[in-house]
Amino acid sequence: MNTLFKIAWRNLWRNKRRTFLTASAVIIAVILVLFMRSMQFGSYDMMIKAAVNQVGDFQIHNKGYWENQSIDEAFFADKNLVDSLKKIPEITSIAPTINTYSLASYGKQTKGVLISGIDLKEENSKTNLSGKIIKGRYLNEIDNGIIIGDNLAKFYKIALGDSLAFIGQGYQGMTAYGLFPVVGIFHLPSTQMNNQYIYMELTNAQEFICPYQPGILTGYSVFLKNSSQLKRVEKKLSKITGKNYEVISWKTILASMLQFIKADNISGLVMAIFLYLVAAFGIFSTVLMMTMEKRKQYAVMVSIGMQRTKLIWVSVIETFIVSLVGIIIGLIIITPVLIYLNIHPIPITGDLQQAFMQFNIPPFLPFSLSANIFIKQVLIILGLSLLSVLYPIFYLAKFNVLNAFRR
Repeated sequence: MNTLFKIAWRNLWRNKRRTFLTASAVIIAVILVLFMRSMQFGSYDMMIKAAVNQVGDFQIHNKGYWENQSIDEAFFADKNLVDSLKKIPEITSIAPTINTYSLASYGKQTKGVLISGIDLKEENSKTNLSGKIIKGRYLNEIDNGIIIGDNLAKFYKIALGDSLAFIGQGYQGMTAYGLFPVVGIFHLPSTQMNNQYIYMELTNAQEFICPYQPGILTGYSVFLKNSSQLKRVEKKLSKITGKNYEVISWKTILASMLQFIKADNISGLVMAIFLYLVAAFGIFSTVLMMTMEKRKQYAVMVSIGMQRTKLIWVSVIETFIVSLVGIIIGLIIITPVLIYLNIHPIPITGDLQQAFMQFNIPPFLPFSLSANIFIKQVLIILGLSLLSVLYPIFYLAKFNVLNAFRR
């Protein structure tokens, strides 16, 4: 094998220009494919992470709540359930939540809004909501203040300290009503949330919806240490919650976002396939020329007794070397670039910015450094390169020594 390797190495450097051109095709393919896929998967990871931080890896609701999202399907805090959930080692935190729609009025302006009752510490640790306040302050447990989006504040023409009047559906036929002062105005990337969301401290929201019985909730948001534990934890949650509750994973909650990611990923795959083919045809053309140029060399070597299988191995080794060299050089060039872009993501504008803002995600393009991306692309390019060896294999298996000398 050592002799075959030496022969292959010398054959490559008999025509340096051809070898450089072949390696260049591989280098360009590696750089472009890794840049594109790293950008795509980095964006997907950021979208999913931001969304999961808001909704949780799982949500636990009363049975039937997810289908109709009615406040009548709410339930009351279950200490035994929470204690059982806390015993699961994969769970990092459990956040009680309550969400309901209501009419909110100030002066002559009335609008339907979504009221979200939150655990102040849990919500802030996941979404940094206090860092989104542009006027006033974050919520506290002392007063019954609310924070609203900046677009909603403009709609009402309301100032800090003014109060919004709410009237809506309470629990099981009750009327929910109240007067709540605005203590803060926030700005989020999502236009929809700035237009419609109002946050209250959890106990204030519970009293607003059901003042006669404390502890009403629409769900628990469950957060995990690692998203790869999703399936295993889901089975545990289903056993603990039983028939009275439903366990909904973030993949169901964020189904529309996952559809967007899948559609966008298809366009990336099409471009990647094009780049794969460019590299494969570049290598194939070189292998074809090398095979044709070395017909007499092959004929001589076969005539003096060299086995055709060894010649085939020489062709395989030649293609493997030039592909591997191209891949290594491509990785050396693109890896530092991706590391820099991972630390300093690219700001985005235009239609893509609107798509990100739709899911309440900062308009930046981070780049992923997942080893899985690098390994997959390298193996695909290397595999396509080695497919080019099929031509010399078939040629050497069937070529006629006498005909090779005549040409």
